[in-house]
Amino acid sequence: MCSICSQPIYRSHLCKYHWTNDGYHCTWKNCIAPVFALTLCRAHYRAANVACAHEGCAKPSFCRHVCVTHYRRREFVHVRSCSRCHRDLYMNNVCFYHFTCRQCRECEAIVFSNGLCQKHYMRTWRQRSSANSGATTSTETNADVEITNPEKTCHIPETQSS
Repeated sequence: MCSICSQPIYRSHLCKYHWTNDGYHCTWKNCIAPVFALTLCRAHYRAANVACAHEGCAKPSFCRHVCVTHYRRREFVHVRSCSRCHRDLYMNNVCFYHFTCRQCRECEAIVFSNGLCQKHYMRTWRQRSSANSGATTSTETNADVEITNPEKTCHIPETQSS
């Protein structure tokens, strides 16, 4: 039973109603699948970015690389393979694994930020920051601020008992 009401559990100890109101889910029509990217689930993200595989059809992809109309007519096309492996195509001529697998643009390491591994990202960050800032050493010999000593406060009590 749901931890809030007496309905059957859907996910995370909550019923479907409380899970959709509490959880972060796909914003496509009435979909309650978990978010993949841009507030859409995996299927709707692809549908928003890929058109039907039939020539001349510009409708969004629904399932098996075809739109709803061609899917209901059972007019499927041959599913192409990923350009890097044998898996079925997901988006941009790659499978889902290669679509989400993020490798550095300059080497085979895992991405740290901006499409670069930590080594290459830090290298470009250092180059950018050194180009934007001037010299890091100062030629002045005089201090800007007059040195002052703060008052010393002793926190030890005057009398100690043992």
